[in-house]
Amino acid sequence: MNRRVWGVLLCVAQAGCADPVSPPSDTEGTSSSSDDTGSTAFDETGGLAPVILDAPDAVAPGSILFVVVDQPLNMLTVRLGDTALEPERFLMTDVPAGLFHVPPGVALGPATLRVEWRDDPALADTRPVEIAQRLLEDVATQVGLDVVHDASGSPPECAESHTGLAWGDYDADGVLDVYLGNVGSAGTLHRGRLTPDGVAFEEVTADVGIDADAVSMATFVDLEGDGDADLYVGRRGENRMFRNLRVESGEAVFEEVGASLGLVVDSQRTMGVAFGDYDGDGDLDLYEVNHAFCFPQQGSEVRARDHLFENVSGVFVDRTDWVDAPVLDSVGFSAAWLDTDRDGDLDLVVINDDVGGMIGQPNAHWRNDGAGPDGQWQFTEVGAQTGLALAGINGMGLAYGDLDDDGFVDVAFSNIGRNLLMLSRADGTWSEVEAGPARGQLPWGRNSITWAVHLPDLDNDGDLDFYASGGRIKGQNAVVDALFLNDGSQRFTEQTWSSGAVDPGHAKASALVDFDGDGGLDIVTTAWGQPVRVYRNRAAAGQHWIAIELEQAGANRDALGSVVTLEAGGRSRTCFHSQRPSLGGGSQLGCHFGLGTTTTIDALRVQWPDGESTEHAPPVIDQRVRIAR
Repeated sequence: MNRRVWGVLLCVAQAGCADPVSPPSDTEGTSSSSDDTGSTAFDETGGLAPVILDAPDAVAPGSILFVVVDQPLNMLTVRLGDTALEPERFLMTDVPAGLFHVPPGVALGPATLRVEWRDDPALADTRPVEIAQRLLEDVATQVGLDVVHDASGSPPECAESHTGLAWGDYDADGVLDVYLGNVGSAGTLHRGRLTPDGVAFEEVTADVGIDADAVSMATFVDLEGDGDADLYVGRRGENRMFRNLRVESGEAVFEEVGASLGLVVDSQRTMGVAFGDYDGDGDLDLYEVNHAFCFPQQGSEVRARDHLFENVSGVFVDRTDWVDAPVLDSVGFSAAWLDTDRDGDLDLVVINDDVGGMIGQPNAHWRNDGAGPDGQWQFTEVGAQTGLALAGINGMGLAYGDLDDDGFVDVAFSNIGRNLLMLSRADGTWSEVEAGPARGQLPWGRNSITWAVHLPDLDNDGDLDFYASGGRIKGQNAVVDALFLNDGSQRFTEQTWSSGAVDPGHAKASALVDFDGDGGLDIVTTAWGQPVRVYRNRAAAGQHWIAIELEQAGANRDALGSVVTLEAGGRSRTCFHSQRPSLGGGSQLGCHFGLGTTTTIDALRVQWPDGESTEHAPPVIDQRVRIAR
């Protein structure tokens, strides 16, 4: 039987695929005798052996590996050493490909991946693989967050593209708590508490007065500056703002105040919000990013218009006409207030989904030009000039940080296809990092689709790494997360398959948090209709770190919009202090710096939102410190 027939059989076994193509010829990439990897394309009698076309160089115990071969996988056995691997799923691709479970107890070190015919195991191909210590370990069950996202009730014609979560200490007991959004039922609040074994979470939703379904994003924010973590919930519907009453009543419960604060202006699908004091009056203003109410297809509802709000004495006034432009009506996902030109005021970066047509526009970059003669705030859209408005990019998640220690903000955003990492220049423009974490395609030939994105220093070695949640839009195709480590010179090496973060599910929103307080940034990701993933950081062990929290008087108590500069180990590093909005998720507040082997901080400086700069005594490393003024 020829290979094209094998391909057809594979498609039938996998419930169909599009126009299967022939695998490479018998001799492509192979030899008639064993090479130094032990690979053999033909046995001594001339029988045809399967050929491994692609597989990872390194994998983690208890994780998943991929295999791409030239023969139908339903007729093959995949082994790691002597152990036959259980398939996670076969993939619908043009050549046979599949995902397989790596046993949790497999020994670290060199191993051999082997693919053989089930009916004739002597006909096989092999390749070396390294079993590496996993960088991230899913501990959702251990900490009591084995929660499944409820996606029931979502209209079948709409995209499956929103989950939502938020981290914050709502009861001010010193332990972080987490809110997890749902679609078909109310989201749930889980209180963190210390146990003899570390941190555990218990659901307390019924006790606190939070009730919101159809959740598309969430974030904790101290909206009044009273020291309480309030909760903003974006929805496919009218948004909700839950005020924390701990200070007023002595009990950490919530009341819904969105309409009374002016925050309910329409029924849309809000994917992201950015809180920041763009007018410098000491309170938090808001930009709200909306995508299509349903999937943008003929006859579906759009309602994509974004909203700009000014906080006027605690009430939000819609100032959307201050930034009125076609780009405002584009379907979008994420936004952040950032001082991109370091002139002392907050500019606005908006990540849009350029789907084409009237509702599809490139990313927006609104430069803050201050108050006009009539008191109206002036914004100029400069995305094309600064290089952020890249046409044809389906921008989704947003992350930012200073990769090259120049004191200016660099940005990353996710995409259908390659991820984008943009480095700031001295002239105020951005250019793409050529050796960045692009990953335009998955190893089995399908487009990479990434959503929430982060630039954390995962291994605490002093430079920023890259993580993005991976997930399909609709359907059943597998997409895994993307994880790349930075070598310190803006060259990124993919470590996805050895990281442990390779669940091929439907991941969307994500947040950064050190929930266990060990100094390593953990990643919590929520997937559509699937369990939450709580990735405890194992990569940072043995490395030094410092985390800086800020506090000031007034309504912007957490000093969002500040810039923290740290000098240590001969380097000056900059953190742009915000909620780290990413996509759909509110992360832990504060500036985290990995220090590697450096044991002394030389200087610490804070530029506060009002422009004042203060110098602070260098803190002791390996702790969270709070700086107040």
